[in-house]
Amino acid sequence: MTLFPLAHRPDPSADAPPAVVVDGLTLQAGKRTVFGGISFTVPAGVLAVLAGPSGTGRTALALALAGRLAPSGGRLSVLGLALPRRAGAVRQRVGIAANATVAPLDETLTVRHHVAEALTLAGPWWKPAASPRQVDRTISAANDLLGALEDAFGDDPAAASLHQARLHRGELIRDTAPIARFTLSLLLALIPSPDLLVVDDVDQLRTVGERRAAWAALLTVERTARAGSGALTVVATCQERRELDDVLDPTHRVSALPLRPVVVQVLATPAAPAPTPAASLAPSEPTPETR
Repeated sequence: MTLFPLAHRPDPSADAPPAVVVDGLTLQAGKRTVFGGISFTVPAGVLAVLAGPSGTGRTALALALAGRLAPSGGRLSVLGLALPRRAGAVRQRVGIAANATVAPLDETLTVRHHVAEALTLAGPWWKPAASPRQVDRTISAANDLLGALEDAFGDDPAAASLHQARLHRGELIRDTAPIARFTLSLLLALIPSPDLLVVDDVDQLRTVGERRAAWAALLTVERTARAGSGALTVVATCQERRELDDVLDPTHRVSALPLRPVVVQVLATPAAPAPTPAASLAPSEPTPETR
């Protein structure tokens, strides 16, 4: 199983239908507006970033895209499926990572336990448990990604965060390095081979180097190849995307890797006017950033 190829990545087809279409989406919680009047489109195969300060409803919007939270108004389509009517079908095709409520990691369990459970749940009904070989091969795939990114970063501070940040099958989750834990969360969400991956709060990683490494992982990560499947689409939330911009700098060594295209949706608090029209994919840029 190779979950994280860093070789040639085919460009997303211009003819492919969008992965996400949001039109005037609103979420009310009692009298409070969590987010309101949001509109944007996410092409298939890109990294879409939902950026905004605390209180802008980033996590709630991400969970709505994953079919886990029903909006109060507006229209939402994910992978061609209308929400909330087709929420069950959407949940089967969308993975969630780095969210402690929906996809928590148990700090008292080992890496092996988490991977074995995810493989078993994603496997056929007649196979009661994942084999040790499957578990080791899957963990090795994640470590291959960490090692490749460390090499690509060179003397960037992110390389120090990645140094010796590897997943060990018998290690407790609470003892893993932060970027290794983040990578494990991605790994577990990708095992069922989803068409869209939702990653919540990249800012949970505390250092600049860790956040740069996390963005690089999201720009390069792929799922297990599946017959007839298109490119993986990734939606990630954050408060500040400065480290993403650092990694996307064309002079950065990571730019030599096959990076997926990027679009950015900047969110504003419902009580404040949006900085630019909500329909814009990348409010701070004239066009969506493409790499």
